[in-house]
Amino acid sequence: MHQTVLKISTFFSRLFAGGAGLSMFTVFMIVFINSIRRYTIGKSLEWGEEMPVFIAIYGVMFGVAWAYLQDRHIRFTILVGFLPEWATQKLYFVVDLIMIATGGLLTYSGYLFTVKRGGLESSGLINLAKDLRSLTGWGDMIWLGHLYPYQAAMIIGGGALAIAALLRLLIRLSPREVVQIREEV
Repeated sequence: MHQTVLKISTFFSRLFAGGAGLSMFTVFMIVFINSIRRYTIGKSLEWGEEMPVFIAIYGVMFGVAWAYLQDRHIRFTILVGFLPEWATQKLYFVVDLIMIATGGLLTYSGYLFTVKRGGLESSGLINLAKDLRSLTGWGDMIWLGHLYPYQAAMIIGGGALAIAALLRLLIRLSPREVVQIREEV
């Protein structure tokens, strides 16, 4: 059981870190290319201003989940440092439960937000979507010009946070030797 939790935790840790890294690399490349275009030919990509913002949101969501799973998130250690070990462990257990619930609520609110406003067109991306639809002949390419694929970051991020908190909770409940193995991976 413990080894299974560790393997699943390692998989999700790599997934979240990869998602955050890929998102940030993509943001950098779009901004870099847009800057070069602006200063060399005097014209930037129309979608190059809005797309990095949406991709950065995905990056932040993956990064938050990765940080929580690694137990490297922000916490008030000055307060925790005064607690005895048994109280600290109980506090971390409660925080993990709260974060599972928070991730679930973020997923649900992201779903409601996406359903309500996801069909709106993104002003900076709709022309790109129309161009892609014309180039490929695929009518479904228009979805890239609407807000729901970008607002779905809240759904994915909330789910990722809930998974990370659940795995962190299971690791905390594992015997101490298993936790040491996990932190060395």
